[in-house]
Amino acid sequence: MKIKDFALGTLSRILRLAGILLIIYVSMVFYLALTERRNAFPRAITHNEAREAIAGKAKNISCTLDDGTVLEGFVIGNEQNSVLLYYPDADEDAAQFLAELDSLPGYAAVTFNYRGSGNNKGTPSQETFETDAQMIYECATQVNGQKPGVVAGRGTGAILASKHAKSTKTTVLIDPVLSIAVVISEKYRILYPKFLVRADVKLDSSDISNGQNVVILSDRARFRDRSHTIKSYFGNVTEAFRSDKTLSEAVSSVILSK
Repeated sequence: MKIKDFALGTLSRILRLAGILLIIYVSMVFYLALTERRNAFPRAITHNEAREAIAGKAKNISCTLDDGTVLEGFVIGNEQNSVLLYYPDADEDAAQFLAELDSLPGYAAVTFNYRGSGNNKGTPSQETFETDAQMIYECATQVNGQKPGVVAGRGTGAILASKHAKSTKTTVLIDPVLSIAVVISEKYRILYPKFLVRADVKLDSSDISNGQNVVILSDRARFRDRSHTIKSYFGNVTEAFRSDKTLSEAVSSVILSK
């Protein structure tokens, strides 16, 4: 009888503990679901050091979206040259790319911060992410009246760059991600698996159907495996490595190879 009571008591304690853990897990999943937008479309903070580095080199430009939101942007180089348009990663101040790039001979490097990032007002979301990116592309054509000759993007920005692969001479995907859902699920793992992520922004094979002009540039060592996996997934794109080159040298090498 004592053994039976002990067993039942132990089982009861185990079930109570399991119930508590389940409630904690469900609460965490519910919280992540409520805050998904902030994880999927984070706001990049202003990077003062990068802005100081490009002061005197970069010209401030702007892009006005359809709803009146004004995006801050920068251009470095001779504006009469062909334009390289850069889409920053979701949490990257656009000035950081230009500070590291420094210059790109023969090109005018153009980039804008997204809605809500840097000094921009607004709230980024699934509904605005790609439509804003199309407006950014159109604003980039106003630099010299011609569409960008090269479109590049880093991380989630590479997804936006890929949308122009069919109409651009060279598309450079720097340390790309396959999708925002993959990024979030890899960050939270079992707490927020991929099938729960509602954000639907991803690299699409239909955008890269002709990979002749698409290059995956593996920049940072910690993302090399990810870049290689994505290259294998799409198959017909080219993969390049920064190695010991400067970012300007690596991007120039990619452009010249195309």
